[in-house]
Amino acid sequence: MGIFFKDKQKNHPEGLPEDTLLAYEAADGNDNAFETLVRKYERLVTTCVYSIVGNPDDTSDVSQETFLKVYKSLSSFKGDSEFSTWLYRIAKNTALDFVRRRKQNTLSIDSSGEEGEGFELPDNNINSSPEKKALENERKEKLYQALAALSDEHREIIILRDLNGYSYEDIADKLEIESGTVKSRISRAREALRKILLKENYF
Repeated sequence: MGIFFKDKQKNHPEGLPEDTLLAYEAADGNDNAFETLVRKYERLVTTCVYSIVGNPDDTSDVSQETFLKVYKSLSSFKGDSEFSTWLYRIAKNTALDFVRRRKQNTLSIDSSGEEGEGFELPDNNINSSPEKKALENERKEKLYQALAALSDEHREIIILRDLNGYSYEDIADKLEIESGTVKSRISRAREALRKILLKENYF
Protein backbone atom coordinates (compact mmCIF):
# COMPACT_ATOMS: atom_id res chain seq x y z
CA MET A 1 0.00 0.00 0.00
CA GLY A 2 1.52 3.27 -1.12
CA ILE A 3 2.21 6.68 0.33
CA PHE A 4 -1.00 8.23 -1.04
CA PHE A 5 -3.28 5.91 0.92
CA LYS A 6 -1.20 6.11 4.09
CA ASP A 7 -1.37 9.90 4.02
CA LYS A 8 -5.13 9.79 3.50
CA GLN A 9 -5.59 7.33 6.33
CA LYS A 10 -3.75 9.63 8.76
CA ASN A 11 -6.38 12.29 8.08
CA HIS A 12 -9.13 9.96 9.32
CA PRO A 13 -7.99 8.74 12.75
CA GLU A 14 -11.46 7.50 13.71
CA GLY A 15 -11.66 5.18 10.72
CA LEU A 16 -12.85 5.38 7.14
CA PRO A 17 -16.20 4.48 5.57
CA GLU A 18 -15.85 1.38 3.42
CA ASP A 19 -16.39 3.24 0.14
CA THR A 20 -13.92 5.94 1.09
CA LEU A 21 -11.36 3.32 1.99
CA LEU A 22 -11.89 1.57 -1.35
CA ALA A 23 -11.62 4.89 -3.22
CA TYR A 24 -8.33 5.71 -1.53
CA GLU A 25 -6.99 2.23 -2.23
CA ALA A 26 -8.08 2.52 -5.87
CA ALA A 27 -6.35 5.91 -6.14
CA ASP A 28 -3.28 4.23 -4.74
CA GLY A 29 -3.29 1.73 -7.62
CA ASN A 30 -5.47 -1.10 -6.27
CA ASP A 31 -7.53 -2.11 -9.31
CA ASN A 32 -9.47 -4.68 -7.31
CA ALA A 33 -10.73 -1.91 -5.03
CA PHE A 34 -11.90 0.07 -8.04
CA GLU A 35 -13.65 -2.97 -9.52
CA THR A 36 -15.47 -3.41 -6.22
CA LEU A 37 -16.75 0.15 -6.43
CA VAL A 38 -17.79 -0.33 -10.07
CA ARG A 39 -19.80 -3.45 -9.23
CA LYS A 40 -21.41 -1.78 -6.23
CA TYR A 41 -22.47 1.39 -8.06
CA GLU A 42 -22.99 0.19 -11.62
CA ARG A 43 -26.77 0.26 -11.18
CA LEU A 44 -26.73 3.77 -9.73
CA VAL A 45 -24.65 5.09 -12.62
CA THR A 46 -26.65 3.23 -15.25
CA THR A 47 -30.04 4.42 -14.01
CA CYS A 48 -28.81 7.97 -13.57
CA VAL A 49 -27.31 8.06 -17.07
CA TYR A 50 -30.24 6.30 -18.73
CA SER A 51 -32.67 8.75 -17.16
CA ILE A 52 -30.89 11.55 -18.99
CA VAL A 53 -29.69 10.09 -22.31
CA GLY A 54 -32.70 7.84 -22.93
CA ASN A 55 -31.43 4.77 -24.77
CA PRO A 56 -29.40 1.64 -23.88
CA ASP A 57 -26.56 2.07 -26.38
CA ASP A 58 -25.74 5.61 -25.34
CA THR A 59 -26.25 4.68 -21.69
CA SER A 60 -23.56 2.02 -21.97
CA ASP A 61 -21.12 4.45 -23.59
CA VAL A 62 -21.79 7.28 -21.14
CA SER A 63 -21.63 4.94 -18.13
CA GLN A 64 -18.22 3.73 -19.26
CA GLU A 65 -17.16 7.33 -19.76
CA THR A 66 -18.37 8.10 -16.23
CA PHE A 67 -16.31 5.37 -14.63
CA LEU A 68 -13.30 6.39 -16.70
CA LYS A 69 -13.66 9.94 -15.35
CA VAL A 70 -14.05 8.58 -11.84
CA TYR A 71 -10.89 6.48 -12.21
CA LYS A 72 -8.91 9.46 -13.47
CA SER A 73 -10.30 11.71 -10.72
CA LEU A 74 -9.85 9.40 -7.72
CA SER A 75 -6.98 11.47 -6.39
CA SER A 76 -9.34 14.45 -6.12
CA PHE A 77 -11.80 12.59 -3.89
CA LYS A 78 -11.12 13.91 -0.40
CA GLY A 79 -13.81 12.04 1.53
CA ASP A 80 -15.65 15.26 2.43
CA SER A 81 -18.88 13.73 1.11
CA GLU A 82 -20.02 10.14 0.59
CA PHE A 83 -18.38 8.43 -2.36
CA SER A 84 -21.81 7.67 -3.85
CA THR A 85 -22.69 11.37 -3.79
CA TRP A 86 -19.43 12.29 -5.51
CA LEU A 87 -19.94 9.52 -8.07
CA TYR A 88 -23.56 10.48 -8.74
CA ARG A 89 -22.59 14.05 -9.55
CA ILE A 90 -19.96 12.87 -12.02
CA ALA A 91 -22.48 10.53 -13.68
CA LYS A 92 -25.11 13.25 -13.91
CA ASN A 93 -22.72 15.85 -15.32
CA THR A 94 -21.27 13.38 -17.82
CA ALA A 95 -24.74 12.48 -19.06
CA LEU A 96 -25.81 16.12 -19.29
CA ASP A 97 -22.67 16.94 -21.24
CA PHE A 98 -23.53 14.11 -23.64
CA VAL A 99 -27.08 15.41 -24.12
CA ARG A 100 -25.79 18.90 -24.82
CA ARG A 101 -23.49 17.45 -27.44
CA ARG A 102 -26.03 15.19 -29.09
CA LYS A 103 -29.19 17.20 -28.43
CA GLN A 104 -31.25 14.23 -27.23
CA ASN A 105 -33.12 13.14 -24.12
CA THR A 106 -35.54 10.51 -22.69
CA LEU A 107 -36.05 8.42 -19.46
CA SER A 108 -37.12 5.48 -17.15
CA ILE A 109 -39.31 4.10 -14.08
CA ASP A 110 -42.92 3.22 -12.56
CA SER A 111 -45.85 4.11 -10.24
CA SER A 112 -47.44 4.21 -6.78
CA GLY A 113 -47.78 6.99 -4.28
CA GLU A 114 -47.56 6.89 -0.50
CA GLU A 115 -44.41 7.77 1.39
CA GLY A 116 -41.98 4.87 1.22
CA GLU A 117 -44.08 3.20 -1.49
CA GLY A 118 -42.43 4.19 -4.71
CA PHE A 119 -42.43 3.17 -8.33
CA GLU A 120 -41.31 -0.25 -9.54
CA LEU A 121 -39.88 -1.12 -12.90
CA PRO A 122 -41.86 -3.60 -15.02
CA ASP A 123 -40.77 -7.22 -14.57
CA ASN A 124 -37.66 -8.01 -16.59
CA ASN A 125 -37.38 -11.67 -15.56
CA ILE A 126 -35.34 -13.62 -18.07
CA ASN A 127 -37.71 -16.58 -17.57
CA SER A 128 -40.83 -14.60 -18.49
CA SER A 129 -42.90 -15.84 -21.42
CA PRO A 130 -42.52 -14.05 -24.79
CA GLU A 131 -46.03 -12.61 -24.38
CA LYS A 132 -45.25 -11.25 -20.93
CA LYS A 133 -41.94 -9.82 -22.10
CA ALA A 134 -43.69 -8.06 -24.98
CA LEU A 135 -46.26 -6.58 -22.60
CA GLU A 136 -43.57 -5.47 -20.16
CA ASN A 137 -41.55 -3.89 -22.96
CA GLU A 138 -44.64 -1.94 -24.02
CA ARG A 139 -45.19 -0.77 -20.44
CA LYS A 140 -41.53 0.25 -20.16
CA GLU A 141 -41.80 2.29 -23.33
CA LYS A 142 -44.80 4.16 -21.93
CA LEU A 143 -42.92 4.65 -18.70
CA TYR A 144 -39.85 6.04 -20.45
CA GLN A 145 -41.99 8.45 -22.41
CA ALA A 146 -43.78 9.56 -19.24
CA LEU A 147 -40.50 10.20 -17.47
CA ALA A 148 -39.23 12.16 -20.42
CA ALA A 149 -42.22 14.47 -19.99
CA LEU A 150 -41.35 15.24 -16.35
CA SER A 151 -39.25 18.18 -15.30
CA ASP A 152 -35.58 17.42 -14.63
CA GLU A 153 -36.20 18.06 -10.94
CA HIS A 154 -39.03 15.52 -10.66
CA ARG A 155 -37.33 12.93 -12.83
CA GLU A 156 -34.11 13.03 -10.84
CA ILE A 157 -35.74 12.62 -7.45
CA ILE A 158 -37.89 9.67 -8.56
CA ILE A 159 -34.82 7.91 -9.86
CA LEU A 160 -32.93 8.43 -6.62
CA ARG A 161 -35.80 7.38 -4.36
CA ASP A 162 -37.78 4.82 -6.32
CA LEU A 163 -35.18 3.25 -8.58
CA ASN A 164 -32.15 3.35 -6.33
CA GLY A 165 -33.85 3.34 -2.93
CA TYR A 166 -31.94 6.17 -1.31
CA SER A 167 -33.23 7.54 2.00
CA TYR A 168 -34.55 11.08 2.28
CA GLU A 169 -31.36 12.04 4.10
CA ASP A 170 -29.15 10.60 1.36
CA ILE A 171 -31.16 12.35 -1.34
CA ALA A 172 -31.00 15.63 0.56
CA ASP A 173 -27.22 15.27 0.70
CA LYS A 174 -26.89 14.40 -2.98
CA LEU A 175 -29.13 17.23 -4.16
CA GLU A 176 -28.03 19.66 -1.45
CA ILE A 177 -31.58 20.40 -0.28
CA GLU A 178 -33.48 20.02 3.00
CA SER A 179 -35.01 16.65 3.95
CA GLY A 180 -38.44 18.27 4.13
CA THR A 181 -38.01 19.51 0.59
CA VAL A 182 -37.15 15.98 -0.52
CA LYS A 183 -40.41 14.62 0.90
CA SER A 184 -42.62 17.23 -0.76
CA ARG A 185 -40.73 17.01 -4.05
CA ILE A 186 -41.10 13.23 -4.18
CA SER A 187 -44.83 13.54 -3.57
CA ARG A 188 -45.25 16.09 -6.36
CA ALA A 189 -43.06 14.11 -8.74
CA ARG A 190 -44.99 10.87 -8.19
CA GLU A 191 -48.30 12.65 -8.70
CA ALA A 192 -47.07 14.26 -11.91
CA LEU A 193 -45.83 10.93 -13.23
CA ARG A 194 -49.05 9.14 -12.24
CA LYS A 195 -51.18 11.63 -14.16
CA ILE A 196 -49.12 11.12 -17.30
CA LEU A 197 -49.25 7.34 -16.97
CA LEU A 198 -53.03 7.36 -16.46
CA LYS A 199 -53.43 9.21 -19.74
CA GLU A 200 -51.32 6.53 -21.41
CA ASN A 201 -53.45 3.70 -19.88
CA TYR A 202 -50.38 2.40 -18.11
CA PHE A 203 -52.27 1.01 -15.10
